[in-house]
Amino acid sequence: MTKETINYDKVGYADGYAAAQIEMLTLGTNRANDIEKQRLLKVPEISKSKYHFGFEEGQNKYQDDYSMDAAFGFDL
Repeated sequence: MTKETINYDKVGYADGYAAAQIEMLTLGTNRANDIEKQRLLKVPEISKSKYHFGFEEGQNKYQDDYSMDAAFGFDL
């Protein structure tokens, strides 16, 4: 039987990207930082820093994607 491991970097990245998108779509009423705090409650203590850095990378990626879409006139 194999043991499944969770890559908290990737989980944090996906959550950060989605949280930034939610914040943008709800015009800031659902803050990404609040979403991160809720999700961190379920992350083991040893993996919290990996999750946090992944989360920040995901947020930054969404903001970059959004800026590029706006700069080139794509539908937002």
